[in-house]
Amino acid sequence: MDRFLLALLMLMLAQWAAAATLGEGKGRPARELNGREVYVQTCAMCHANGVGGAPRPGRAADWAERKPSGTAELLVSVLRGKGGMPPKGGNASLTRDEAYVAMDFMLNGVK
Repeated sequence: MDRFLLALLMLMLAQWAAAATLGEGKGRPARELNGREVYVQTCAMCHANGVGGAPRPGRAADWAERKPSGTAELLVSVLRGKGGMPPKGGNASLTRDEAYVAMDFMLNGVK
C-alpha cells in the first residue's frame, strides 16, 4: 500500500510539474519567446533570404517603403498576412506579443 501511495504521489507531482511549464493548460510555453527566437522559428525561412520580396532584417532598404506606414499597420500585416505571407507567418499559435517582438527584431535587430 505504501508503494502505491508513493507512486501516486510521484505521478501527481509529475503532472503538476508538467502543468507548471505550460501556460493555462493550453499547451503554450509559460513564457513568451523573445523577438530573435520567434524570428528564427517562424520568420527566418522567408525573411532571411528575402524570399518573394520579404524584407530582410537589418537591411534598411528592404524596410524603407514599409516603415512610413508605422508599426501598428505593419503588425496588422503580420497578423493578417500580406501578399505571399500567410497570417502570422504561417504559425497559427503565434501570439500578438510574439508577432510584435519578432517584427521589432526585424526592424531594429534587437533582442
